[in-house]
Amino acid sequence: MQILTRNEATHRAAHLHVSAIDVVVDIRAAQDTTIPTYPVTSTLTMTSDEERTFIDIVGDVTEVLLNGHPHPFEDDEDRVWVAGLPVGEPITLEVRALARYSRSGEGLHRYTDPEDGEVYLYTQFEPNDAHRAWPCVDQPDVKPEWTFHVIAPAGWVVSSNGIETGVESVDETGALRHDFTATRPLSSYITAIVAGPWAVIEGGTWSGGASDGGHAELALRLLCRRTLARYLDSDDVFEVTRAGLDFYHARYGVTFPWGSYDQVYVPEYNLGAMENPGCITFNENYISRSAPTFSERQRRANTTLHEMCHMWFGDLATPSWWDDLWLKESFAENQGASAIATATRYVGEWANFAMNRKIWAYTQDQMPTTHPIAADIPDVAAAKTNFDGITYAKGASVLKQLVAWVGEDAFYEGARRYFAEHQFGATNLQDLLVALEGASRQELSSWKNAWLETSGPSTLSASWTTDAVGAITDFTLHQSGEACGGVLRPHRVTVSTWRVAASALERTHSFDVRIEGEQAPIDPDGVLAVPGGAASADLVVINDDDLTYAISRLDERSTDVALTYVASIDVALTRAVIWASLWNAVRDGLLDPRRFIVAVLTAVPAETEPAIRDRLLLFVAEAISSFLPGSLRTDVHDQVLATTIRLSRETQDADAWRSYTRAFIAEFAARGGDEYEATVRGFAASDNPDIAWRARRALAARGLVDAGAVEAWRSADGSGEAARMSVEALASLPIEEARSHAWDSVYSETLSNDFLTATLAGLQASSWDGETGIEAAVDRLRSYWESHTIGMALRYANGVLAYGLDIDRDGSVERSVGLLRSWLDTNGDAPAQLRRIVIEHLDAFERDERVQRRWKQDQ
Repeated sequence: MQILTRNEATHRAAHLHVSAIDVVVDIRAAQDTTIPTYPVTSTLTMTSDEERTFIDIVGDVTEVLLNGHPHPFEDDEDRVWVAGLPVGEPITLEVRALARYSRSGEGLHRYTDPEDGEVYLYTQFEPNDAHRAWPCVDQPDVKPEWTFHVIAPAGWVVSSNGIETGVESVDETGALRHDFTATRPLSSYITAIVAGPWAVIEGGTWSGGASDGGHAELALRLLCRRTLARYLDSDDVFEVTRAGLDFYHARYGVTFPWGSYDQVYVPEYNLGAMENPGCITFNENYISRSAPTFSERQRRANTTLHEMCHMWFGDLATPSWWDDLWLKESFAENQGASAIATATRYVGEWANFAMNRKIWAYTQDQMPTTHPIAADIPDVAAAKTNFDGITYAKGASVLKQLVAWVGEDAFYEGARRYFAEHQFGATNLQDLLVALEGASRQELSSWKNAWLETSGPSTLSASWTTDAVGAITDFTLHQSGEACGGVLRPHRVTVSTWRVAASALERTHSFDVRIEGEQAPIDPDGVLAVPGGAASADLVVINDDDLTYAISRLDERSTDVALTYVASIDVALTRAVIWASLWNAVRDGLLDPRRFIVAVLTAVPAETEPAIRDRLLLFVAEAISSFLPGSLRTDVHDQVLATTIRLSRETQDADAWRSYTRAFIAEFAARGGDEYEATVRGFAASDNPDIAWRARRALAARGLVDAGAVEAWRSADGSGEAARMSVEALASLPIEEARSHAWDSVYSETLSNDFLTATLAGLQASSWDGETGIEAAVDRLRSYWESHTIGMALRYANGVLAYGLDIDRDGSVERSVGLLRSWLDTNGDAPAQLRRIVIEHLDAFERDERVQRRWKQDQ
């Protein structure tokens, strides 16, 4: 496969103007899964400044017509070259091809529901897989109008970017052609069709306008597989959708620019969701066969409003190339969180962000592969691996700091100017900065240099002295640029001081501080939170409102107080900021994981923010598996099992019960516990499918059930989810036959994307203590990468490399480190994206090794 480079794309965009593409997709035979291909025709209306150009298409090109007449072409892998074009004249170029259905989640993916045998199709293209589905010019800065016609079996529901205008019978089988309106100018990677016997849930019409004078009347629909329809809590989704549309219209000044709003939950999805205008696709894992918890609904709301923001940031104004990916992803991440916290019932979203997404950013940004937010992306392969914690969560955090720095009014005025100037166009960083500078009347080039063109996190800390009564004096905020190449960034932060009173923490002062160099004085006349109180040194919280992107260090006294009293703070965002600081200290070997775990187990029963509670329990599991030496794990493991099962039994809250039970089962699966086997077997018989399958997979991984039991559970359930989870359970059985079969299936080319991931996850989860096969799997990294789509290659590489934690059952990762160092030494010329993934996993193992060694010395 040829990789499209930035230089090629720039040249083609400069010489080829495509005003419209008309696509006819014939999927009438899709229900016969023995047929691997489908006919597709794209007619491009265009003008070329050169007599020779290429059109992107993965498939067998059968014919090319120029202005309606057959024309010679050169089929070159996933490109079709056409010469002899009339230069500077409007033409139509019709490309006919046979494209392939996908099992990898890229292109046009075909899925058969094991529960009822129905076939479903959907597309997924980012960054440039549209040409797997139909001929096109597959780069973001080429934005024609698109018109889709889909020939599908009778009874199927079809959705696309446009509004369906008519349905017409095409043959004696009853197949129907679905015609859609032309879109506004749109990049190829966000074109879409979904087709199948989808269940459709109508959500009525949303009406609204914006300051541009336009007005939208949007029909809201949800689509999902029929077998999942009764589990989709549509009222919550529609409530969030309407709130989001109101939020963005009030701020962006541009009426919703697309004609429809279908939200489609699709199976075997590689992403969380994709912002295709009018046909937004979501991973169907957002639908739960068990009643979704508050945290799960909040996570879905986050994704819903993230994708909605893209209707403006990304779809209306599109980054010209993937260097400026942050222009859409960072904004959607930031604005999605803001919309949720402001306009929905999920008001704790910024606390959720601080505990989840932002930790992802800090982790990614401290790796040797870190990069600036405005990255250098030479080709689309590099773009694929750049959808990471820096582009998403760090960028969103930096935007939050920008809003704090210039003010919210100026930020949104800048956004309105940006959309007014560049709607339906392709943009770059400078376009946005011009709009923001005009709105804020501030020079932002230095801000850009410090925040967008450098890598690594800043580090903030504080120092002070205390007087005779314990009040803080000589209060100073410090900034270190050691982790970001010495760069000292401008920050606006809140620093707060707390005292212990009646076994609880209360805020005494809150300080608004700006720092641009190594240090800044903190004004002693901060906002007083406790009448008559003095700023206390019991706890000093840096970046209390989480306004900036920086690792904040707690001093020794604050650490001790936080570990004991953090649960008593009544502000969720402050608790989240403190927990994030403590977790970063664990990762950096500055805080004993055992102290952190004890603090979490003590605090979670009182935690009122579900997202914080759930994340803390995940922190516990990671602290044990990554940062505790094997020799220290037994006592902590026993404590976690005993505490989580006790909390599970004591709580009256259904969501908390799920959280504690999940944590208990996960810890049992990881390290066993003979006295709890009967308890886990009881969970395996639960009428809650989520808990039941977690317990079943745990029993399989520990070797406490056989393949027959797993197959019986799968047969009794019959759902697509059960099929996937049983694959994982069977692969985890700690017997040679099961492991051999699992590894054979990985290389059989028969697994779909989801089943490949499930199989590798099962192999990793197993308690098998014999030869793992991981060395051979690492040896095959390069050959697998070079012979598969990047989506499948990423799943294989990440699945195999995550395995390393369990090579040595004592918890050591020394063999993992040695294995990956050896691979890098002997594969210096491997694809850059594959080497990046290996380097990142190696860096994680080396961090684990350092931290484990630190606490092993203190035994």
